[in-house]
Amino acid sequence: MRALFIPAIAALAACGYVSFGRTVSDDELRLRSSVRGYYDEVGRTFATANTDALTLLFDAAITKPMNREEIAAWAKSFFARHGAATFKVRIVEYERLGFDYAVVLLDYRVTTKDGKGDFGGLERDYLTKRGRRWIITAWEKVEEPKPAP
Repeated sequence: MRALFIPAIAALAACGYVSFGRTVSDDELRLRSSVRGYYDEVGRTFATANTDALTLLFDAAITKPMNREEIAAWAKSFFARHGAATFKVRIVEYERLGFDYAVVLLDYRVTTKDGKGDFGGLERDYLTKRGRRWIITAWEKVEEPKPAP
């Protein structure tokens, strides 16, 4: 009986090392890193309170939910009232990812020094690669899932 028990335990222990996820190619890892670099750049623009740099991270033809001029006006007003801020990415999920486009589900938080301008949430970003840079062509707010009762 003991002879059967030990192999059974070894077989069950080995199951802990089985990965059921799909393999991720080197190209996909590089693309994910490149898109993640875009959000690092967003963080730098908030940290330096640079209105122009933040505006350049969006497509010139963006219309949804704001156009580029509205984004620039919002950034100027935000940085004038609150100064530099911290942009922190909580979760990034890649819904679609290609060499020149990406659709990303982003959970983020912006924290200001005075605490009065803090905001964040869950949004879906549509990014396009222009040259070597990613830019947002549109984004939309996503309702956060409510916990089950």
